Amino acid sequence: MDGVTSTTTQPAAYLEAQRDVAALAAEVRASAARLARAQWEVMDHATPGHRGAEVIDPEALVLLSLWLAPHDRALVRTLHAWVARWSDLLSVQRTRNIARIFPPEVLPALHALAQTAYQQGKDFRWAPILRGGAAVSGPHDGDENGSTASVLAAPGARLASARSGLLVLRLRMAFGVGARADAVAFLLARGESWSTVTGIAHATGYTPSAIRRALDRMAEAKIVLMLDDGTTRYRCEQAPWAALLALPHAVTPWRYWLQRFVFATAFATWAAGVAQRKLTAYAIAEQCRQLARGVHVTDDPEAQRAWKQAFADGSTLGEMMSAVRGVTDLLRLA
Repeated sequence: MDGVTSTTTQPAAYLEAQRDVAALAAEVRASAARLARAQWEVMDHATPGHRGAEVIDPEALVLLSLWLAPHDRALVRTLHAWVARWSDLLSVQRTRNIARIFPPEVLPALHALAQTAYQQGKDFRWAPILRGGAAVSGPHDGDENGSTASVLAAPGARLASARSGLLVLRLRMAFGVGARADAVAFLLARGESWSTVTGIAHATGYTPSAIRRALDRMAEAKIVLMLDDGTTRYRCEQAPWAALLALPHAVTPWRYWLQRFVFATAFATWAAGVAQRKLTAYAIAEQCRQLARGVHVTDDPEAQRAWKQAFADGSTLGEMMSAVRGVTDLLRLA
């Protein structure tokens, strides 16, 4: 048997497990939606007040928003309006690469977004995405009752790049869109800590070879510091960068938004499948364990150890649900 229960196999246990998983998935989705809206407020030039100083991962935010789009038409309009204005600050290649680790339903929505970038933004880099797949409803389709469109910047307005959360976009303006700017943003968010190529690649979603090429060149130019004591590591000196960028305060730690968004979407998608099958409570627990193993949503060693322990062999579904619930606390801006 593959873990599918019969009507006489502990029905109460599997029904309770299904309810717990469904309730938690709803919490995760709601937290992700609140965070996406908050981050778009920071990205939105026209929003006079904004909260959150955490560095935003632009492509991860785009893909999370596309995943949320069927349930939030206002978010769709905000996303398409922003992309029509500033698509040239997004990495098309990175978007395509990390889209593969999001649920497959984002792909048609990404195709529709590429149409906006190509047709309205006149950004022809998005053509490769247009050559495959079919678009879904655009920003003005569907029922808009009860929704409020975001008030975006007027034509000719400049992006509010000095906002702390837009550090990645600001560095892309200076260095170009790609691994170089994003690696520097990550190192600045790491403060005085040294980082390996593998760690930077995991956090940013670029390949290790792309990160190494970018950082080696910048190390030669003395823009970043490099230490090679058997393991090559990099970091940025905070003071010169703070003076150059007129940073109001130290850059907040990197929040691993990409990894958090991918797990949140994977968990909610898996939970939807659980609701449609009569799996045993044991099978549900084992599937949850496999889903979460290897997930890295923080660089806090203690928190990561606790996560690993929560999904170790022998842990209960309740312990795993508690750990996943902690992700909802990570899906917020400070």
